[in-house]
Amino acid sequence: MSTSELIKIINNVYLPSEYSKIRERVYSLVSNYKSSRYVKVDDRVTALFEDAITVWFQIEETVYLEGTDDESVLKEAIRTYAPMIPGNDEISLTLFIYVYNYDELRNLLPKYGGIEKSVYLIINEDKIGAVPIYPEDYSPGAQPRSIHYLKFRKAGLDEEVRKAASVKLAITHGLVNKTIELSQEQVLALRNSVKRLGIKWLQA
Repeated sequence: MSTSELIKIINNVYLPSEYSKIRERVYSLVSNYKSSRYVKVDDRVTALFEDAITVWFQIEETVYLEGTDDESVLKEAIRTYAPMIPGNDEISLTLFIYVYNYDELRNLLPKYGGIEKSVYLIINEDKIGAVPIYPEDYSPGAQPRSIHYLKFRKAGLDEEVRKAASVKLAITHGLVNKTIELSQEQVLALRNSVKRLGIKWLQA
């Protein structure tokens, strides 16, 4: 199935009883679609460039796991996750920090504090800083996070990416000081991101 056919599927949102009929097929298609959108930073940190397809999948999986055809649950999931879908001249990214036991959760994860302030997209020589999609996640007293939802915003960003000779993801945190050059496949995936314009259930 082509991306255009996937877009037709994601132009609707489904209650669990409907989604269950296509879930196995969709799961395989979206997993394949996401494969070129992941960037491994190091053994602990991975990034995923999000778009309307990846976020739709997260909404559907979240509601499916609730296990009930409750439209209010579906609407709440849309409200929660819709801000992650990039608009024009935006790029969305989820940053994952992997911890494997309670001791790491308690002692290692806090050391990654502030990582959300150290994420950059470098297009040719233009360095663009990420901002949190949900700033309330970082309010005083907030717990350390293993998942960070971020956006890059800049006028003309889509055109920059389209013309870029080089696109890099950089993190300048004390525990993660790395710059990764995106492969041609990853850059192409970024260029082909499905944005929020035209997604029917976002306009409702």
